[in-house]
Amino acid sequence: MATLHERDAQGKGYMRGHLVIADISGYTQFLTDSELDHANGIVGDLLNSIIEAMQTPLTVSGIEGDAIFMYGEMAEGLVGQTVLESVELLYCAFAAALDNMVLNTTCTCNACVNIKSLGLKIVMHCGEYAKSTVGGMTTLSGPDVIAVHRLLKNHIVETTGIDDYFLVTKACVDALDAASMVAAWTPHSEEYEHIGTVDGYVSSLRDVWRFRQLQTEIKVSPAEAWDTARGQSIAPPAVIWDQVIDPRKRIEWLAPAVDMELKGTEDGRVGPGTEFHCAHGDGAITLFTVLDMRPFDYATVMVEFVDDSVVKYTYYLMPSGSGTRVFLHAAAPTTRDGRPVADLASEENRQAWHDMVQGNVDTMTSLADEVVSLHEAIR
Repeated sequence: MATLHERDAQGKGYMRGHLVIADISGYTQFLTDSELDHANGIVGDLLNSIIEAMQTPLTVSGIEGDAIFMYGEMAEGLVGQTVLESVELLYCAFAAALDNMVLNTTCTCNACVNIKSLGLKIVMHCGEYAKSTVGGMTTLSGPDVIAVHRLLKNHIVETTGIDDYFLVTKACVDALDAASMVAAWTPHSEEYEHIGTVDGYVSSLRDVWRFRQLQTEIKVSPAEAWDTARGQSIAPPAVIWDQVIDPRKRIEWLAPAVDMELKGTEDGRVGPGTEFHCAHGDGAITLFTVLDMRPFDYATVMVEFVDDSVVKYTYYLMPSGSGTRVFLHAAAPTTRDGRPVADLASEENRQAWHDMVQGNVDTMTSLADEVVSLHEAIR
C-alpha cells in the first residue's frame, strides 16, 4: 500500500502527496469566438461538475482560470487503483456534463454551438509540497508544484494523437505501486528547463468515458433483495471503495477468510471478471467473482459455495454528509445456472447469511473509520 501523505519526521514543514491539474482544452479559442456571458457560464458549469465529482483524497488548492489544481493527502494511502479511478472519475463527470449541455441546449449563439470544441486534459505528479495560508486560502509551493504545472506544456497530442488525455508521471506510478495498471498506456517523456526529463504514461480519457457509456449494469436492487445488510461510516466513499477492491484489506473484514488470491485482473485492476479466491482455515476455498462495478458507486459480486450454490449481491455506497452509508443487497441463492434453491432460501439460512454479512459490513466500516480517524489526528 502506497503512503501518499507524510509529515517530515524532522519537522521540515513539507508534505508528500499527489498533485493533479484538470485543465479545459480549447478554452482560449472558445472564449474569443463566443459571447462572454454564455461562455463563462458554460465553463463555470463544467468546472463545477469536476469539483462535485472529486473524491477523497483530492482537495482543491485553487481555480486557475480554465483549470483546477488539486492535491491528495492521506495518513494511510489508498491503493493505486482507487487513486487512478478517482482522477478518471473527474473526466467522466466533465464528459457527462458536456454531453448533457450539447443534448439540451437550443441556443444558437456561438458559445452554445461551440460547446463540443471543449475538452479536458489531466496531469498527475507525486512529490513534496509546502502548505501555507494566504488571504484565508491554502496555497501549495515547491519544485514539484512547479513541475506539475509545467507538465501542462507538452507534446502529447502531437506525438500520441490523444487529445483528452491523462498523464501520470513515473514518480507517481512508483509511489502508487501502479506499474501493472499503466503497462498498456503510452510511455511519454518531456524535457523542461531547470527540471530535466520527466517520464510518464499517457492514457485516453475518451476511452474511459466510452467504456462507462457502454457498460451494462448488473445490480441487485432493493426490491429484489432476499436480504439486506447496512452500515454507516465517517469515511468518504473512496475509502470504503478501497476496502472493497483491495484484497489485503478485504481479508481483514471478510470472515472467516485466512488468505486471499486475486485472479483475472485487467491491467492490474480489479474489475468485471476478477476473482477473489478466499481460503478458510479448513482448507475450503470460496470464490468471489466481480460481475460489475462502478468506482465509488456500486460493485456486484457473485459468491460460489462448495455445494455449487451461488449468491449474487451488490454493495451500494451512498454519500452521507462527509461519510458514507453502505447497503449490501443480496439475491436469493440459486444454482450456478440460475435455478432457485428453495431449501437454501429458508428463513433460517437467510438469518445465518445476514448475521455473517452484517458482521463483515460492520467490520469493514469500522476499519474505514480508523483510517479517517488516524488521518484527522495528524493533520
